[in-house]
Amino acid sequence: MSRIESKLTRRTFLPRAVATAVSCTVLGSQAKAGEKPSGRRGYFDIHVHLAQPWYGKKHGPLSAKHLLHWMDANHIERAAVLPLVSPESFWYPVTTDYVLRETQPHRDRLVPFCAIDPRALSTHLTQQQQVVDMLTRYRDAGARGFGEHKPALAIDDANSMRLYEACSEIKLPVLFHLDNKANMDQPGLPGLAKALSRFPDLPFIGHGKGWWASIAGGLQQADLHVGYPKGPVAPGGAIDSLMEKHPNLYGDLSSSGAHAMLRDREFGQAFLLRRADRLLFGTDYYDLTQRDFQQFELRQVFNIPEEVLRKIFYENAEQVLGIKR
Repeated sequence: MSRIESKLTRRTFLPRAVATAVSCTVLGSQAKAGEKPSGRRGYFDIHVHLAQPWYGKKHGPLSAKHLLHWMDANHIERAAVLPLVSPESFWYPVTTDYVLRETQPHRDRLVPFCAIDPRALSTHLTQQQQVVDMLTRYRDAGARGFGEHKPALAIDDANSMRLYEACSEIKLPVLFHLDNKANMDQPGLPGLAKALSRFPDLPFIGHGKGWWASIAGGLQQADLHVGYPKGPVAPGGAIDSLMEKHPNLYGDLSSSGAHAMLRDREFGQAFLLRRADRLLFGTDYYDLTQRDFQQFELRQVFNIPEEVLRKIFYENAEQVLGIKR
């Protein structure tokens, strides 16, 4: 039994749930808590963020304490905490060192990632061994993946390819954001295909507007920046094609990911079953004012066997990150 479940027994769940609901309302979290995913386990959220003290909209920054309260309310057992170091990726930088430090007391639940802006490889980390050494330092400090990778560069930019090479060498999976402003690519995602082919042993985890728009075929360049496209999914999508060819490609269901499944429910049902080994539950929680995450609706909307739910909700993340229970 997990630490979360040992606390949430039948006798104590109701009063704790009421107290948590009040707490979440104050913190501006989601209005309807996520249900327990499957069996006796909580979710593994592959995509959350902390914010450093100088960031915060109405309610201030999201701290590790706030994040853990939110996770408890939504049956999230573990979460990957992603830094944001590229200047265009967030309002203010969220550094790797900050993520490592803030997650240190909670490593049983908060799994840190690391990140380097690839443009630093043109100015300071000019030798490949320097890149490997920096990522090794982060890995040895507890980082289990690289990302959120979100620079205003092509996804196959030469310096990003050097980062992928270093990540492959020291076994850090890469979680990337893709649209027309970060990790840019063309319809059909030929740049991503180039990276997948060059580093076949490196897991790539896709996220973002352009990534999830690419479940559909017939896209134009502008379509890679529409966060919530509507209507049926046209055949010929790049994601299915790339997943078929590249076993190192995965999908992060956070943010527009759940919408991509729900926009065409016939497609979503088949895709979730067809790609059950490649999809990872995530929310992209980063701000106390966020609420109503569609990811928690997937098990109610779709007819998904329990073994598939277990894969998507926690087993795939553990496998990709090399986390043993």
